[in-house]
Amino acid sequence: MNSLMKNRSFTSIWFGNGISELGGQFGTFCMSILVYRLTGSTLALGSMWILYYLSSLTLQLIIGPYIDRWSRKWIMVLTQWSRGLIFILPLVALSVGQLEVWHLYLVQFIIGIITPLYVPANQAITPTIVSKEQLQTANGYLESTVRVMTVVAPITAGIVVQYLSVEITLAMVSTLLILSGFFILRVQEKRGPRDIRKPWIQEFVEGTSYFCKQKIVLWLNIFLAFVQFGVGVTIVITIPYITDVLSGSELHYGLFLAGFPLGYVIGSLLIGFIKLNSRRLMMLGALFIGGLTFIALGFNHNNWLAIFTKIIGGVMIAIFGIHNITLLQQAVPNRLIGKVVSVRMLIVRGAVLLGLFIGGIMSELYGIRPMYFMIGGIICITSFLGILLPYFKFIDEKPIEERIAS
Repeated sequence: MNSLMKNRSFTSIWFGNGISELGGQFGTFCMSILVYRLTGSTLALGSMWILYYLSSLTLQLIIGPYIDRWSRKWIMVLTQWSRGLIFILPLVALSVGQLEVWHLYLVQFIIGIITPLYVPANQAITPTIVSKEQLQTANGYLESTVRVMTVVAPITAGIVVQYLSVEITLAMVSTLLILSGFFILRVQEKRGPRDIRKPWIQEFVEGTSYFCKQKIVLWLNIFLAFVQFGVGVTIVITIPYITDVLSGSELHYGLFLAGFPLGYVIGSLLIGFIKLNSRRLMMLGALFIGGLTFIALGFNHNNWLAIFTKIIGGVMIAIFGIHNITLLQQAVPNRLIGKVVSVRMLIVRGAVLLGLFIGGIMSELYGIRPMYFMIGGIICITSFLGILLPYFKFIDEKPIEERIAS
């Protein structure tokens, strides 16, 4: 930990990511509030998120090869500054009383395009600024900080909006995102040799081919996709679950939203103390328990128990998720990691988008509780098969890059 704190590049990424997440969560809160104030429609809210994921998915399809061609640091810096500037549009429109829904949809569309640039570059740059021995610890601190901000931001944004104004909150969003870019600007990027530039389709095929050939990368991402499908469904059903099914208040809703990231923070801090000989059992066992928490929410009738259950789910998904990111970074050569992470994000965002569509349709037809049973059942069945079937023993093996290094 001490050596990480002396690493200026790591601390710059750490602070930059934390401030970015705080600003981004503030922005999400404001966008949701403003769309609902203007339309009074939950359908309009859902449409905004579908627009975000569609634009994000489209760019994710083509951007991978370019992440490895360009400076990852400058990708991150410019995307943060762009995000900060785009939020000035609704701020100005709201200040002069001319805000319309299409302004908010435009902002969300652009944010959806920018995010696929930032996330792969962020994950690709981390292995270049910390040692392999520090990589898991570094990922733990980065992930836990992001989750802390996910807990803090909705509560803080709610206070600012209620007692000050949405305009001030939007100004804070722009300020935080631009400040994040300045922190990341301090990173001393180490850029290794680059391959000769090839046509986009050739590089895309190269990244996709490598992704599919690495069983540990491919299958852990498939397991993750089932979780992200559940995330998409819960985006649609969380509000009616708390307010209608459990007859909860807005306070319960806010605490329920904070439960998962709070659990994720706890899990990321515990991960170094969990010692099991089988990585497969640890990761997929945690995923199985995480699936059980969704099933428990389907049976639950108490708001506070729902919040506690959500915290447990966050702990379990953190154990799976942090190991997943670390294994990908260890298994993939740095010259390919941008392409491979982009393929990974393409699948993840596609799974969320599918969850949004199916959750919206099926919750109308069958109700809210069956959706939690469905999500939990899918995660439990797939993770249990991963534990049970001998085929998945490769999860316990060292990645190729790690074996070569040793």
